[in-house]
Amino acid sequence: MDREELTDLIRKGPILVRMNDGHEYQIEGPEFATVSDISAAVLYRASDGKFRHIHLPLVTMSGVELLNTDA
Repeated sequence: MDREELTDLIRKGPILVRMNDGHEYQIEGPEFATVSDISAAVLYRASDGKFRHIHLPLVTMSGVELLNTDA
């Protein structure tokens, strides 16, 4: 994953990011992430319902998918 690809997907969002350690993070839209050349600073909703902050290295992302927004 590179910066341009991830930024484009975030703009189209929401997206689901899978990390190579098995963790998954849902990014709702561009206001919830900032992407640099090596990582993404992300606000995500944790299992307790609170927003948390994490840095996700781009090289450890195993998959990114655009989530269906059709209700």
